[in-house]
Amino acid sequence: MYRRAVAFLAFSHFVNDFLNGVIGAILPLLAVHFKLNYMQVGTLMMVANVSSSLIQPVFGYLSDKKGSAWVLPFGAMALGVGLVWLPYTSSFLWLLVAVTVSGMGSAAFHPDASRAVYFAAAHQRGLAQSIFQIGGNSGIAMSALSLWFLGRVGLPGTIWFMIPAVISTLLMSTLVRWFSTKLGEHRHQAKHRGVSDGPVSHFGLALLVFIVTVRSWVIIGITTFVPLLVVRTYGVQPKNVWMYTFVFLLLGAVGTMVGGPLADRIGQRNLIRMSMLASIPFALALPFLSQIWLLPDLGVLGFFLLSTFAVTVVYGQEMLPGNIAMVSGLLIGFAGGIGGIVIMLMGYLADTYSLHTALVWIVATVPVAAVFTWKLPLDKIRLQKKRQAKSSSVAAGEAS
Repeated sequence: MYRRAVAFLAFSHFVNDFLNGVIGAILPLLAVHFKLNYMQVGTLMMVANVSSSLIQPVFGYLSDKKGSAWVLPFGAMALGVGLVWLPYTSSFLWLLVAVTVSGMGSAAFHPDASRAVYFAAAHQRGLAQSIFQIGGNSGIAMSALSLWFLGRVGLPGTIWFMIPAVISTLLMSTLVRWFSTKLGEHRHQAKHRGVSDGPVSHFGLALLVFIVTVRSWVIIGITTFVPLLVVRTYGVQPKNVWMYTFVFLLLGAVGTMVGGPLADRIGQRNLIRMSMLASIPFALALPFLSQIWLLPDLGVLGFFLLSTFAVTVVYGQEMLPGNIAMVSGLLIGFAGGIGGIVIMLMGYLADTYSLHTALVWIVATVPVAAVFTWKLPLDKIRLQKKRQAKSSSVAAGEAS
């Protein structure tokens, strides 16, 4: 494993997801500063979601066809520039443009950064991708602090966010030569010898995108509705509900770190199946638990559910090895974006019926996703071991 590259990419992923999460975190400040109505707030978040998540596969596809290593530092800088521009926009239209610039910087970064991790990982792809994803997840968690910070210094304080953006840009610039070399080698290999011993599986990738979308739906649903539920049901003070999301995501981060190396040993498909099956009882019990059992259940559920956060990316990349960046965009950005959009429907369900009803519908999708894991194709690690076992048995037969 090229550790320096993995470390730099993980740090830049932290910065990227931190800065990308700022828009949602400071939404109350933006609404007051620009006097936004609810429709404008919804439009702003839709543009942020589309520009940063849903178009990631487009950037990935273009990168696979004729990409450039300079996308990594460019994406980090564009993200920072968009944020700094926010307070100085003169109209709602220009506010949307600034959000789009910031979002597209994030969307451009993710597919190529994930591909760079793939190249740097050597034979430890699960571990390397876990480290990379931990960086991003930590950045998302830390982005909540931007509201506290800007609430004290004002929106022009976004200029301070250029510091991590510039650091990230400089770090990514140091990897440009190495990444360019790897891209050239990968294209040469794809053209002349093929890029993988494993089978290409478009059907398997479609199934995996569905499973990851359901997982994203459940994760977003829990972090959105559980804090609201404990406030209304158990009378917990709003300032104290952070612990429910924190425990869920903290144990999820532990699961992500455990899942990557474990998948390197037992195979990605096996781990995905185990993860979804183990999540079922804790997910289905969640809406019906008393307050005392809620935190332990969230912790265990977070551990199992997020243990495959990095594994699914590596698995998908090996299914379609000629389109590593596009696959990364599908599984990191697109699936999460679709999951976020579906949550809006659950919000309507919560308004119409109750938060409890919405949460029941959300967790009910976990068994559905678990069933579909049985249709996933054999992953590369399992395939290689199966071939080695077959070769050994043939050799033993010839020797006898």
